[in-house]
Amino acid sequence: MEQKNPLSLEERTRTPRKVEIVSNMNDLRTGQLMDQIERANRTLNFLSKRRQIVLVERNHDYLDEILTKVLPELCPKHLLSYQNHHLPHYIVRDGKVEIYQNLEPASPVILVKARVKHPCSVAEKVPRKAVYFGRVSERHDNYKLMVGDVLGLEVVVRDSADVDMVVKQILQMPFFKLEHYERHRKNNGYSSDHLNTKYENGNAVMKGLEVEIQVTTLNSHRNSIYNPNQGHDTSYGAEKLGSRHHLGDRQLVIVGNSVDVPEDMCFVKRTDGLLVANVPNPVQKYLLIVPQKH
Repeated sequence: MEQKNPLSLEERTRTPRKVEIVSNMNDLRTGQLMDQIERANRTLNFLSKRRQIVLVERNHDYLDEILTKVLPELCPKHLLSYQNHHLPHYIVRDGKVEIYQNLEPASPVILVKARVKHPCSVAEKVPRKAVYFGRVSERHDNYKLMVGDVLGLEVVVRDSADVDMVVKQILQMPFFKLEHYERHRKNNGYSSDHLNTKYENGNAVMKGLEVEIQVTTLNSHRNSIYNPNQGHDTSYGAEKLGSRHHLGDRQLVIVGNSVDVPEDMCFVKRTDGLLVANVPNPVQKYLLIVPQKH
């Protein structure tokens, strides 16, 4: 029997597209985003014709929704603090990483750290993964981007004896579906258990939303902050930034809210409720689409 080719994104969404789109969101949300982007493009003409679009949505509202369910389970009594994204090649500004300190001294969980992956960090990771894997989408899904940690949580526990217990607690949360589980034990001393999950809350737009959850000990967490071999702005980050990065004949389009764009460094246009910026990231240039608040 002849095997049929998989439907393209435009066939699946029944929306005419002239280029292939690889997205980290499901078809419904991808179609909504592309409708908005293409309307703006008819005025501003910022998309490159006939070039594959690698589309990444990074939305703080999604993270807030997830935290309203996770925090009552892991640390119902908590204190919120922040730290800044700090990689040296970050051009746009995207607020802070949220840190929720647990106020219950008897709990195995010390803190929960939450962040949406920074646009410039996405621009570094996507082409690096494309070079490493030879493609921009997952093997099992031609339309799923190889970035499963746009939304990320780090759960810091007291010691190694608490890791398995907290991992089990997370996996019992009904809104997370485990896709992949891996224990990271890196040569630089970093140690954590990674849970790649899909989040389900009944909202069709967020269906299949990927969330990476790391469970690590306080000692490993402290080392990742204070040990120069693990800090993102030192040798660990330099190793990533020194890797090969190449997207080929593709255009990277990142959509996100709560982003502050320095207009003296980026070429900025506005239309149809959107800000469109060409960000000259030294690793990978990208288009940043920011919905404007009214």
